[in-house]
Parts: sequence; C-alpha cells; structure tokens
Amino acid sequence: MRKIIFALSVLMFFNSYSFADVISGKIDHDELNIKNKIIDSKTKQGLSNAKITIPELHYTTYSDKDGAFQLNADVSDKTVLFVEKEGYKVFSLTVDNNVLKNPLKLGIEQSSPFDFQISDGVIHLGDNLYSDNSANSNEFQFSASGSYFAKKFKRPASNGQDVILRIGTIIGLDTKRAKMAGQNRIAKVYSSPMEVLVNGHKISTIELNGDNMEILIPSSVLKDNNELIIQTGRNLFQKEYVDYDDCELANIRIEVKEKSFYARH
Repeated sequence: MRKIIFALSVLMFFNSYSFADVISGKIDHDELNIKNKIIDSKTKQGLSNAKITIPELHYTTYSDKDGAFQLNADVSDKTVLFVEKEGYKVFSLTVDNNVLKNPLKLGIEQSSPFDFQISDGVIHLGDNLYSDNSANSNEFQFSASGSYFAKKFKRPASNGQDVILRIGTIIGLDTKRAKMAGQNRIAKVYSSPMEVLVNGHKISTIELNGDNMEILIPSSVLKDNNELIIQTGRNLFQKEYVDYDDCELANIRIEVKEKSFYARH
C-alpha cells in the first residue's frame, strides 16, 4: 500500500503545480503577487539572499531582502531549478514555460541536525545510450557515471521518528508508467523501474519522473552504518546486450520526520 500511495503522490505532483499551501518541495502560483518569491515553509516569511540556479542554462540569481527574485532565464523545455540558502535544505524543482507563466512562491525548509545530504548536485545514471525521445533527454547535463549510485550514511538519531530518503528531482525515466503518463515520446519500448536499496533490501521502485519524492526507510533495515544504492532500470526489449535507462537525479538526502503520514499506512 505504501508504494502505491508513493507512486500516486508523485504522479499528482508531476502533473500539477498548483497548491493551496506552500510547503517544502511544492509551489504556489500567487496571483496577487507579481514577483517570484522564496519563503520559509514554516513561517511563510520571505528569505533574502537565497541562491537560485538553473545549472543547465548556467543561470544564477539571488532573492532580495523580501525574498523576491526575477527569473530572466530563457527556459524553452523542462529543466531543473535549484534553491540554496545557508541553514536550509537544498531544494530542486523541474520547471518549464508552463510552470513559469505565473509567479512562483517556493517554500524551503530549515535544515535539521539529523539530516544528511547524500548529493546536492546532479547524478547521471545509465550508459549514455538513449533516444532523443527519452524523457527530458535534451536536458541531461552530464555523462553517465554508471548504472547505479552508492553512498554510505550513518543511522540518524531519529528518537523514534521516521527516517526517509528524499529525492529532489528525477528526469529521464522511460518506464511503462512514464510512457503512459506522457513523460516521453518513445513509441514502443520501455524500461524496468528504478530500484532503491538500503543495506541490500529493496525499499522502493520508482516509475515516474518528478520532484520531491519521499521514500520511507523501514527501521528494520537500518543499521549504525548503512549503504544506499539507487539502480537505474534496463530496456526490457533489448535482448542482445544490457541497455540501461539513462536518467538524472538531483538533491538526494536522508531526513528525519515526525511519524505522521507513514504511521498511518
């Protein structure tokens, strides 16, 4: 049930960028405010000197004393926008012309001493063999580093709270569900889902591209010292050789959260 809920929440997020409340990883089109704005997701106050970047376009700007910022980049297709500020969690979001038609209000969360940043940059998984029709392949920034990403981390002092893996952004997945959701233009083939493992235990599969994905790490698989592995999928129609699905992930971290949503599912 947890995996079904996770997949549905990702699909809903990827296809809709309008929310009643501004919280971390989600955005609100504020029709009364003509400016883009960075705010504290808890206090709703504007945050000054937040760094806003679009690496694929080599674009950087900063928020003013009220948290407002201008986004003058020429965004022609989907690309990844990052927000960074000292004392806050790195935030990433997939944007395109449709998203940028209205002002953005981006809520970012304060860092916790228990959070661990796995990667705040972009990681390209795969084998550099992909179609121009692959999901967002024209936005890939780097060459593939291999078919999987591995990182060790220590068990957070969670004090009974949930430990989650958060992936800020994923583009490039060519699974069957991604194809059905219209996230790529590949005609006939598709790949197996991405797999997420902790200490050799598969804790989730990922089938859709999107932002702000949260995956519960079961306490039963956690140890004092842990290893996270994120493995990209394979082309299910290529039999002559292994053809890995090329994709890019950004802003990966381990977080500690109150037992709320996950405790009920």
